[in-house]
Amino acid sequence: MTPDERWPLPKRVLFRFWFTYIVFYSLPENGKVSVLSWVPGADWVMTPYTKFWHAICPWIAIHIFHLSGQRTTYFPTGSGDTTLGYIENLAFLVVAALAGLVWSVFDRRRLEYRWLNGWLRMLIRYTLAFTLFAYGFAKVFPLQFQPPRLFKLVQPYGEFSPMGVLWNFMGASLPYTMLAGAAEVLGGLLLLFRRTTTLGALVSFGALANVVALNFCYDVPVKLYSSNLLIMAAYLAAGDARRLANVFLLNLPAEPAEPEPPRFENKRFRIAAMALWTVLVGYVLFTNIRGGWTGYKETYLHPTRPPLYGLYRAESFTRTGGTPLTADAAPWQKVEFQSQFVSVRLADDTVSRFGVNYSPRQSTLTLNKSDTLQWSRPDDSRVILKGTLNGGAVTIELRQIDTSKFLLLNRGFHWINELPFNR
Repeated sequence: MTPDERWPLPKRVLFRFWFTYIVFYSLPENGKVSVLSWVPGADWVMTPYTKFWHAICPWIAIHIFHLSGQRTTYFPTGSGDTTLGYIENLAFLVVAALAGLVWSVFDRRRLEYRWLNGWLRMLIRYTLAFTLFAYGFAKVFPLQFQPPRLFKLVQPYGEFSPMGVLWNFMGASLPYTMLAGAAEVLGGLLLLFRRTTTLGALVSFGALANVVALNFCYDVPVKLYSSNLLIMAAYLAAGDARRLANVFLLNLPAEPAEPEPPRFENKRFRIAAMALWTVLVGYVLFTNIRGGWTGYKETYLHPTRPPLYGLYRAESFTRTGGTPLTADAAPWQKVEFQSQFVSVRLADDTVSRFGVNYSPRQSTLTLNKSDTLQWSRPDDSRVILKGTLNGGAVTIELRQIDTSKFLLLNRGFHWINELPFNR
């Protein structure tokens, strides 16, 4: 082995830590995309692994950090930045540090890890690629960010959370959302091939840097996950740091990159590896595209809408018999009817959401499985609801709001603007 092929001691120690950490982090977990999740039968092996961390992390939270309550339990959530999520990530770092130390002691005579680094880069490449496909195709077929819900059109801007602003900002322009998704998909596609790995890492880094910035600046609870993905992309690009510096900074020629291991000299192994690659990548792409197209058709082309779908303004809200409700009873002001819920802005400016079940044959709807209201339509723009609400008999007269008149929906695109139209 020549001196140039030897790795400096700090690089070897850091690699041992990084290798261990990535292996732990890349294993299947709720809310994360893993290469192993696509392997048939992997759940049988990984379920006990997940249960182990779901047992040890609450113990760490309680006995080491002296936490209590909901923060120490796993529960269904759309957040990846839970207390236990941070504790689990910290546990991975600690285990990787300890494993790297032990590894350095028992393997101290090994001077390089090029072969093992090749396998690690492959794991990172496909973990990143499959993750970018999952998030990218959810934007190419705009499902992650959708046009602002009807009720959002009448919600005061000051009531939006930072994450709500971002979600509706992205959904207000589906072409921009689709372009953002295309950038992520492109990065993932380039990562599938060794020759385009560096370009794929740079494209992925750019796309993920934007995602990380949005997550931090708009308080989206995927900060931990997206930051790890960004570091993975940086690691792949760092493998060609010297060549990139020569081209972009030093105006020097860049030598050809050495073929990245693992390399199969046996022809049968090469054919088998190519067949496996084709099946796995083809299945992942097919699944993401089919799922995206199915969701797109259900959301945009053939949406299932309830009989009263739309946004309404309450023209009157009275008890049966004509007795008006007091202001303290918070009459309805604006109402949105969707398939699974009804959102209501009340007179006291609070918002209530009810689960809803429709019975079109009886022209009735049931709110939260308790209050039943019957509807009638004097004309196409009006709805009258009669029934019980919070234990009292009510009559509610609603008039549908023409949402096409909202500037956010009807402004459209203009090549020429004589003056800025900033409202």
